[in-house]
Amino acid sequence: MPKSSLSEKINVLHRQAEEARTKDLAEKLNLPYLDFLDVSLNPEGLTVVTEVLAEKTNLIVIDVRGKELDVVLCDPEDKTTQKALEDLKKQGFNCHSFLVSRSTLKQMLKKYQQLFLTKEKAGGQMEVSQQTLSRFQTEIKGVEDLRKKIDEIPASQTSSLLELMIGSALKLEASDIHIEPKENNALLKYRLDGLLYEITAFSYQSYHLILSRLKMLSGMKLNIRDTGQDGRFSIKLEKTTIEVRSSIVPGNYGESVVMRLLDPETIRLDLEEMGFREDALALIEREIRRPNGLIITTGPTGSGKTTTLYAFVRKVATPEVKVITLEDPIEYHLPDITQTQVEPEAGYDFASGLRSILRQDPDILLVGEIRDSDTAKTAVNCSLTGHLVFSTLHTNDAAAAVPRFIDLGADARALSSSLKLMMAQRLVRKLCQKCKRPYVPSPEVLNKLRTALEDIKHPDIEKATFFQATGCDKCNGLGYKGRIGVLELIPVDVEVEKLIASSPSHAEIFELAKKKGMITMYQDALLKVLNGITTLEEVERVID
Repeated sequence: MPKSSLSEKINVLHRQAEEARTKDLAEKLNLPYLDFLDVSLNPEGLTVVTEVLAEKTNLIVIDVRGKELDVVLCDPEDKTTQKALEDLKKQGFNCHSFLVSRSTLKQMLKKYQQLFLTKEKAGGQMEVSQQTLSRFQTEIKGVEDLRKKIDEIPASQTSSLLELMIGSALKLEASDIHIEPKENNALLKYRLDGLLYEITAFSYQSYHLILSRLKMLSGMKLNIRDTGQDGRFSIKLEKTTIEVRSSIVPGNYGESVVMRLLDPETIRLDLEEMGFREDALALIEREIRRPNGLIITTGPTGSGKTTTLYAFVRKVATPEVKVITLEDPIEYHLPDITQTQVEPEAGYDFASGLRSILRQDPDILLVGEIRDSDTAKTAVNCSLTGHLVFSTLHTNDAAAAVPRFIDLGADARALSSSLKLMMAQRLVRKLCQKCKRPYVPSPEVLNKLRTALEDIKHPDIEKATFFQATGCDKCNGLGYKGRIGVLELIPVDVEVEKLIASSPSHAEIFELAKKKGMITMYQDALLKVLNGITTLEEVERVID
C-alpha cells in the first residue's frame, strides 16, 4: 500500500475518532452537535464576530436572525469562549450554541478566509425601497431628526442602520458619507453642498458592525486593517441606480470610511442649467464647437470640473462625432459615449491611455486630469493633430494654466497654437429661496463691492437687495440649497497666443486677460450676490 494512501487512512480514522468524542461530549453537555458538512455560513455572522475575534475565542457565528445567533464552539469550558458568549449576551444577542470538533472549527475558519478574506468579490448591491425613501422624507426634516432616528436603532440591526445612513444621505442630497472612529465612539458626517456636517456619534460596537458590512458590500477584504482599500457597490432605487465609491484607510482609533454617492442626476445638467452668465455661456459654446484645440478647466477637487466637462461633451456629442473619455476612475456613465479608465498598476496611465485611444479614431477626447509631463505633452500634440481635447488642471485660477503646462514640460510655442480656452471655476452655495431674508449691508461692505466691481459692468449696488441665510425645513435648516458655478474665462486670441509662446508668468497672463475685459471668479460671484443668488459670506468662504 502506498505511503500517502496509508497516511490518508490514518488521518480519516483520527478524524472519525475526534468527531465521535465530540458527539459524545455534546450528548453529555446536552448541546446539539454539528459536523463540518452540516454547517453553512451566513456572511452576516462576520459583522457580529470578525474572523480575528473568532480565531481568538474559538467561537464562530454561523447565522444571524435579528438578535438570534447560531454559534459554534469546540470547548464550552474555554474561558475566552465563555467571555465571548457573555459579551454577546451583554450586546442583547440570544445565542444558540452548537458543539463542533476542533478540526471542524479550524476548517470553518479557513472557509471564512477563502470566501471573504483573501478573495476579492465584485461590489455588491443594496436596495432602498421607494416606501423607505418616502418614510425618510416624512420623518426626517433635518439633521436633528436624523440624529434621533439613528440613536433609536439598536447596534445589532446593522442593515437597518446602514439603510438609514444611506437613505437619509440621499434624502438630504449629501455627496459623501464619512464615518470617523474616535477613542470611545464613532462620528457620522455628511457633506452637504460642499461642507462637512457632523450628524451624530454612535457606539464603537455599531461602528464595527457597519464597517464589516460595508467591506463585504464593497468587495473589500475583511481581514486587512493596516492598509487602505477601495471598493464600490450600488444602491438600487425604484427609478435609478446610484453607484457608491467607498474608501477605507487605517487611523489612530480604527479604519476611517468615506462613501462617495454618485447620483447620475447630478451630472445631467445641461450647460444652460449651470448658472453661467449669458456672455460666458456664449463664449463657451463657441469654443467647444471648434474642430480641434485644447480647452482646459481648472480648480481644486470638488469645484465642479468633471460636471462641466460632461456638460461640454453632452453639448457637442452627436452620432456623427466619436467621443472617447479617459478617466480615473469612471464615476458616472454617459450614454452613447466610449468611456475608458486608467489602470496605473497595469501601466495604463493617462499618457499611455491617450496614445492608445488615438488609434480609435476619435474626434473629441475628454481627459480626466493632466498631472504629469508625459500627459501634458501628449494632450498638446493630440490637439494639434485634428482632435478637440477637454481636460482639467489643478490651479487656483485660469491664468495659472499656462505656467503650469510649461512647468510640466509642454513646449510654449506648441501650447500657444493648441490652447483655445482657459477656464477656472468654483462652486458657491445658493440661498434657500424659501427662507432667505433681506438685510441692509454696512457702508464698509458696500464700498468693498464698489471697489471690486468698478472695472466691469454690474447692477446698481444702491438698488440691489441683499439677503442672509436663515434656515427652514426645505433646506434642512442650513439656509442654503444647492450650488452654482462661478467662473473666469480667458479665450486665446492672437494677442494671448503670442504671449503664451513667450513662456509668460502668471501675472503677465492675468494682466492681459484683465485688460481684455476678463471677469474674475470673485467678480462673477459678487454679481450673483447682487442678484440675490448667494451671500457675501459664502463668496468670501469659497474664493480667496
